[in-house]
Amino acid sequence: MREIKDRLQRKALLRAFLAKSMFNGGEVDYLTAFYQNKFYVFHNSDVIKVMGEYFDVENSKTNEKKGGIPEQKVIFRYNEKTVGELEMRNDSPTHYQEVRFNMNIEPFMQLVLSKIPDKKEYNKDVYVYGFANKKFGRWKQSNNNI
Repeated sequence: MREIKDRLQRKALLRAFLAKSMFNGGEVDYLTAFYQNKFYVFHNSDVIKVMGEYFDVENSKTNEKKGGIPEQKVIFRYNEKTVGELEMRNDSPTHYQEVRFNMNIEPFMQLVLSKIPDKKEYNKDVYVYGFANKKFGRWKQSNNNI
């Protein structure tokens, strides 16, 4: 996990990791978060840019006297709050080793809402931000040439 942390401190590698892990290398266009009973829609390029720029990448710390294992996770922080965690899991001897990437909604929303401008209300329950405004909902327009 130390080596992963060291690599992800390089902004280009962090953005590449985020693009692949969250958006399958551009195959997924949007990130939608359900927060405070509303949907918030962001374009993948905005999310990758903001997270890549503002994340501080660290290893986890723990109290070894209580049996914790230091540097077990890679932590993604913004404003000294943990936004996400990357960890290796071995839940049992019969399962494959897994990599888990967990996100915490509160600090994530603080980051993206403060850094991705241009909010538009798609409807009363859906807000669209940034570059997503140029693309989101275009499928509703019929194209009779298809």
